[in-house]
Amino acid sequence: MTLLSEQYSDSKKFMARIELHRRFRTNPHLWTHWIFDQFKFPRNANVLELGSGNALLWKSNLKRIPEDVHILLTDFSDGMLNDGRKVLGDDSKKFEFKVMDAQEITYPNDSYDIVIANLMLYHVPDREKAISEISRVLKPEGVLYATTYSSNNMKEFTDLLNNYDENLYNPIEPFACAFGLENGEEQLSKSFEEVEMINHIDSLEITETEPIVDYVLSFGSIKGNIDGDNLEGFKDYLDDVLD
Repeated sequence: MTLLSEQYSDSKKFMARIELHRRFRTNPHLWTHWIFDQFKFPRNANVLELGSGNALLWKSNLKRIPEDVHILLTDFSDGMLNDGRKVLGDDSKKFEFKVMDAQEITYPNDSYDIVIANLMLYHVPDREKAISEISRVLKPEGVLYATTYSSNNMKEFTDLLNNYDENLYNPIEPFACAFGLENGEEQLSKSFEEVEMINHIDSLEITETEPIVDYVLSFGSIKGNIDGDNLEGFKDYLDDVLD
């Protein structure tokens, strides 16, 4: 089963994970607002987002987008792009949408002022090629904004799973091992002369069982171990922990 069919045919599983962070984050500043805070748009900017998903980044910042900017939203999943159009509604007319593989960016050299890769580079099989492609299509003064996780991201969630079943693990961990805060600079430096890391600090204070269950079930790799007859036992375990 491919990543596309298992996780990203549409945004339902993705949104289950977003919802956990939306409801229980301790940092009052929205993640999508913080990302947008980093962007520095030149005049008449051409912007390419890779792995744009359901366009929540743009939906939550619609009033902040400069009027002269041109934005192309791309994803390897047509279902994700369709969800993005739905999320943006009438405002989707302000954007261009295209199915595209980050390993094969179908635009000439020096085409974009900004490329955005938000929580997606760790999914790319040939990441070195994708980063090289990003560098190629960026203008000489262009900027890549890439976000990812630390290897310790949601460590307590890993402990929570391990305490229930030592065979369970946090599926986020392999993402950080592939392209994370600890090794991202090394990978980017092969194509970029200057790399800067800016940390976003947040935590979760979770007070309900069901959002955790929904989060866990959104990952196929975990679901196989706690689905069906084991699910009620897992819920009871979480209830005891919360108590």
